[in-house]
Amino acid sequence: MVKKFIAFGILLSVFLSSSSFVSTNPTVNKKGTFTYYINDKPYVIEGLTGSYRKITGGEYQLSFSNDRFVKFTFMNPVPEAKIDLSQQSRAAYIRYEDPSTSLIGKPANGFVLIEKIDESNKVVSGTFEMGVSVIMPDGSIKNIKISQGRLNEIPIVYKQ
Repeated sequence: MVKKFIAFGILLSVFLSSSSFVSTNPTVNKKGTFTYYINDKPYVIEGLTGSYRKITGGEYQLSFSNDRFVKFTFMNPVPEAKIDLSQQSRAAYIRYEDPSTSLIGKPANGFVLIEKIDESNKVVSGTFEMGVSVIMPDGSIKNIKISQGRLNEIPIVYKQ
């Protein structure tokens, strides 16, 4: 009985000490992270790489993709220019994959602000917030709130 009590105490202390290091907030300043909240739940994606390329007509395209955002693309991005996502334009093309249904949604409102495109260090930083609408198979609309999004010095690869 004493051995079971000691074993239980050890397991409890290991659990409490290991769970005390879990952060409920995304690490917003760590280089190379894509951080955001989905309906107030934090998400951090590390190891993301973007691509920056010159396309037909002399325009530039900046693109990212990850498990949630299957498309996160900007045409002719300008640092410090805020892109209004409620206006459909070529400036931003964003598609979000809802993990519970694998359906694709697009922004209904919000913004993206590319804060810097550092060509010498080959990194991009910015912020974003948006409401995404996903049309469900039954025709209903699932609204998803994405807030406090940050691109933290994401490495970019220059492509031709």
